[in-house]
Amino acid sequence: MVMKAMSGFSLWPTNHWSELRRAPSVGNAVVLPVILTLPNPVSAWIRTRQRLRLFFFRSTAAACMGYGWFAGTLRGAEPPSVGGPLFHEATHEFRMMKSTLYQHRTAVDREARSYRYDCVGFVSYALKHAAPEAWATTVRVTGIASGRIPSPLRYRAFFASLAEKPQPGWQAITKVSDLRCGDVVVWEHKTKTSVGHAVVIGGVPVPGPGESWSVEVYDSTASPHSNDSRRDDERAHVLASTGRRSGLGHGVMVLISDPVSGALTGLRWSAEARAIQVPIAAGRPTS
Repeated sequence: MVMKAMSGFSLWPTNHWSELRRAPSVGNAVVLPVILTLPNPVSAWIRTRQRLRLFFFRSTAAACMGYGWFAGTLRGAEPPSVGGPLFHEATHEFRMMKSTLYQHRTAVDREARSYRYDCVGFVSYALKHAAPEAWATTVRVTGIASGRIPSPLRYRAFFASLAEKPQPGWQAITKVSDLRCGDVVVWEHKTKTSVGHAVVIGGVPVPGPGESWSVEVYDSTASPHSNDSRRDDERAHVLASTGRRSGLGHGVMVLISDPVSGALTGLRWSAEARAIQVPIAAGRPTS
């Protein structure tokens, strides 16, 4: 049974979920359908919401690859362009890898498709390969020694300075709503095991309640985000200290913006995690 909700939209029963692949389009934009099932409406709505969320985040990544954009999903945001160089490097490493592990010493064997690094090791390695000018600038401005990589603290301080001091190969990004695939977000948060974290944006941020924005990210970690690829990825080796799969993967986290300026102010590691206010900044490598 197909019921018309409004012009251009349809209500489909859940047993026709495959019809999402043939969703109606307007130009290059795909219109997400609303799904209605009559039996057991509460459980059906929960399943539908989960499916729509997963479908949407996969689709925002596709949009970053230049496959079109969904209409009416962002508040006044422009359709994203093809993802930046770090997005393509991150997705290439993820697709091609045969093994990955979270560790502080970067050890990458591209021929063997082995990727072992921590969060800033992943970002730094990707910059070297996909955005050499941005990496050269990073080395010069952060003042790191030869053969070393910046800490999350140095990356965050560097990104925070870009708005007032533009640098070759980088573009300042201050608002969550301006983030696009391939941008780097780094924050400081001291714990027993780390001083901060770094991620590569893998989807367009989706606005939610309370100035929160859900977004897919690529990173190297042993702590899974929501909808995390590492949970059942046999290529991700188990980290002995945590007993969890680790290394390169992608998942969904939440970024928090200032209600007035829209600037980054904090985050939630996953949809279920508590919100924290931390020093946080973003940058866009361009070349």
